Order: sequence, then C-alpha cells, then structure tokens
Amino acid sequence: MNVLQLTNVTKRYGSQVAVDDLSIAVEQGQTISLLGPSGCGKTTTLRMIAGFDQPDEGSVMIAGQEMGDRRPYERNVGLLFQDYALFPHMTVAENVCYGMRHRGVERSLIPARLKEMLDLVHLNGYEDRRPAQLSGGQQQRVALARAFATNPEVMLLDEPLSALDAKLRQELRIELKRILRAVGCTTIVVTHDQEEAMSLGDTVIVMSQGRVMQEGPPTEIYKNPKTKFVAEFIGRSNWFSGTLGEINGDGTCRFETTEGLSFLVPTPDGAVSGSQDYEICVRPERIHTSYSSALAKESGALNRITGTMSDVAHLGADIHLVIETGGGRLITASEQYLGQGLEQSGEAVELTFRPMDCIVVPADS
Repeated sequence: MNVLQLTNVTKRYGSQVAVDDLSIAVEQGQTISLLGPSGCGKTTTLRMIAGFDQPDEGSVMIAGQEMGDRRPYERNVGLLFQDYALFPHMTVAENVCYGMRHRGVERSLIPARLKEMLDLVHLNGYEDRRPAQLSGGQQQRVALARAFATNPEVMLLDEPLSALDAKLRQELRIELKRILRAVGCTTIVVTHDQEEAMSLGDTVIVMSQGRVMQEGPPTEIYKNPKTKFVAEFIGRSNWFSGTLGEINGDGTCRFETTEGLSFLVPTPDGAVSGSQDYEICVRPERIHTSYSSALAKESGALNRITGTMSDVAHLGADIHLVIETGGGRLITASEQYLGQGLEQSGEAVELTFRPMDCIVVPADS
C-alpha cells in the first residue's frame, strides 16, 4: 500500500496556478526528492501534505486515510523546517520530547524514546545543552530527532541542508541518508540542489511550473532526461543545435550542428534524416581531452572536436577545462586529476567523446 498518495492535486493563488494536476504515490520506506527551481510548486506540495494549505482540487491520502480538512496536528506527519525551528529556551532533551508530550505519548515511554533518538543522531551527552550552544549540524540533528520521535507516517524535509556551509552540507548529506535508512520512514525531500536530490532520493521528481517534468531513479533522470529543461536542471551540460544527417544501421546517426560541427549520436526513436531539429547534450565529465587515457582502449567510433584551451581550473580532485572551438564555441570538460600534465591556455587540444554519451532531445523541449 502507498503510504502517501496525491491524486490530481491542484492549488491556485488567485490566477496563479502553483501546483497543476499533480499525482504522486510513495511506498513505505521510500524517499522521494522533489527537485525544481524556485516557484515550481514543490514547497506548496509539501505544505498541502503537511496540512498548512488545502488543495483546490484533488486529494491527499496518508496511510490510506483521506486528509480532507484535517489540520496539521491531526496528521501523523513529521516536518523539518529550513531553519530547524528549535525552541531556544529549551534544552536538547526538551526539544526532542516536545512533540511526544503534545501527541499524548505515555510519559513512562518518553525517556527510552529520547535515548533512542539521541543515539540515532549521535547526540548522547548533549541533553542539557540549548540550541545556541550547538553547531548548525548539531541543531539539524536535534530537529531530526524531534521530528522522528513521534513515529510519523511521513517525514517532510524542506531544504534540509540549505542553512549549512558547503563542506558541512556534504558531510551531513551522508549522515542524513544514514538516519533515513535507519528509521525506514517514508520521506519527501524538497530541494533545489540536484546533488542533494540525487543522493537522498530513491526517486527524483523534477518539477516546473507546478507540473512533473520527469520522474524516476536518480541515475535514469541524469542519464536519460526527456527534455532540455530536465537535462539542464539535473546537471551541467554542453549543448549543440542542429539536424540529423545519415542514419546508420548500428543505432547511431550523423548530427550536423548549426556551426558546422559533425559527430555521431544515438538515433532518436522514430527519427528520419533531416526530419526535425534536435539538440544534443554532452556532459562535461563525458568529454576527454587529448592528454587523457580514459578512452584509449575504446574500439568503437569516437567523436572528435579540435580547439584551443581557454581556461584550466585545478580544483583538487577534479580539473575543469574550457576549450574554444574554431567557431568561437566554448565547451566545458571535467576530468579527475590523476597527476597528469595539463595543457596551458592557448594550446591546441583535441576533445573526444563517445556517441552513446550524447543525450538527444527535441529542439522545442
């Protein structure tokens, strides 16, 4: 049974449609990432699940029960706010126990549940501290412990890592995933950060203008985006516009760009030569420069583009490169740094990538 189900949900604010005919089904223990830009409807969706807003159309069901006009405290839902919303005058223990006391949990059971939650988030020994005495990461874990302490049917995380600096965000992303797996609670994560969405979610739902643009496992969304919007939002991209040329019998076809480049790409379903304008996306990590041996053993056809090194950024474990082609096009590439020599700005360089590394989408998507 689906623990959470939204069916044909629509929410309007005046003439503005914030969520448009949205349907989502979430199974027990599954984590869903709602990903999209500001204004796409993801936070409105979360608010309707929590009960802060009511849909104008459609239904929200939790554990098989229609929520209807049930108020937030009448729904067995946990919520982690962006700013954690801890009570500053309360200790860690008092914050974690707050929900249990107001949900009618038997008093004799609360101490054991408190210890269980503090064990879960690795904060034993912090019971008597107040939020001001904690780091940002510790505050987040207190907020998580408080939310999970009431055994919610559904956990809602609203931009859970946005208040943290970049290094701490990366560390706590791993910690948060561990906690979600340990608890096994059905979870909705709302975020605009594609790395956060892909690392936390079993399924990623990409939203735009209140609608679902694509839904699927993180790897599928990244490797096979259905539209240009999804491809751009879920990762970095190099884009080429043009038309299809000769179609081969091996599943590839020739692609001619508007600026005179030519290379092989996977043949789109139903395509015929020159029938439609297409756009090709090649991820920076799929493009290799002439000093790289990553594609040295490839026996199949390789696409090759020549250009001039415009910029090299050495970022520790990775190298980011910008190459300018003869037509003035700038192409970005990203490689793992393995101690190899680096071309300098102004040097000639050859780029290689496989036909299968090209993502083909219709030009009007």
